[in-house]
Amino acid sequence: MKKIAVYYLNDLFVFLQLASVLTCRQHISRFMWEWEMDPRLRPYIIRSGFYGVYRIGYITLDWGLITSLVERWRPETHTFHLHVGEMTITLQDVVVILGLRIHGLPITGTCDIDWSLLCYELLRVTPPTFEIKGSAISTRWLCHQFSYPPVDLDDATLKQCARAFILGLIGSALFTDKKGTHIHMCYLPLLRDLTQTSMYSWGSAVLAHLYRELCRASLDGATDIAGCVTLLQLWSWERLHLGRPDFGRPPAPPAAQHLEHDVVDDLPAEHLKQGLQDEALLHEGLLADLLGCRWRVSLSWAQNPSRVLTFYRDQLDAQTHDQVHIRSNVLLLTI
Repeated sequence: MKKIAVYYLNDLFVFLQLASVLTCRQHISRFMWEWEMDPRLRPYIIRSGFYGVYRIGYITLDWGLITSLVERWRPETHTFHLHVGEMTITLQDVVVILGLRIHGLPITGTCDIDWSLLCYELLRVTPPTFEIKGSAISTRWLCHQFSYPPVDLDDATLKQCARAFILGLIGSALFTDKKGTHIHMCYLPLLRDLTQTSMYSWGSAVLAHLYRELCRASLDGATDIAGCVTLLQLWSWERLHLGRPDFGRPPAPPAAQHLEHDVVDDLPAEHLKQGLQDEALLHEGLLADLLGCRWRVSLSWAQNPSRVLTFYRDQLDAQTHDQVHIRSNVLLLTI
């Protein structure tokens, strides 16, 4: 549906209403279902700094909520214009929600690379030419090649499988595009040394990419949005309480047991009651109580069961200062 520019005056703000709800073909759900992480890869995922993103997994996206926030986004200031003032997603939000590093080496590189040779060097497999589009590789092919590693693997081969899994996670959850069928391989050189990978400022790059996509989506004629939309939604739930669902059951304790399944509804009830700590995180001395992880439970939308866009618009119009959570989060560990 074509977007129609409709401006309305509300107090001192003029907003652009979208005629249709934004969407995006984000395939993090399919990635999590089809590519369950092999337990042998966990130390490498932790070492690389992406274990927090993996633990959050897939959270159902509320496109009505996301659209209502995009309508309030101002590219000139990179902030949401709300009746309570201007707010935006900060680097601190990226740390406490996703657990990504926000300082260190910049995410940069070149695209002047022979991608087939790079895949063979770091993944020890050469993809067919029809599975590569420019600098992007087919997500389905990558999953098919690495989702079921053999039993007897040496350390070098496990690292190759870990690189493939991290590349899939990056393309499906953090730097998503609008199609969701391919993953850019420009991130693969940064996974050559997984210990060095954790020294890059991934959180800064994710936030900058989301800012750019918010700016694009706010333009007249846009019908979809890419980037780490999960971060945008979780930020709204934590900071604005806008569109925040109710917990179907009590949220997991701060240091929750790692769940091998990506949807907790599939787990036996006794597993959910244990509340054991994730020893993998504790042994590595990593932050275990990410805010994003506490939403991996059954959720219900009692106030807006259909998640209608007009409901969120009205909520933003009626928002008061006491409904905004701006208290700084206490970071237990430096990321």
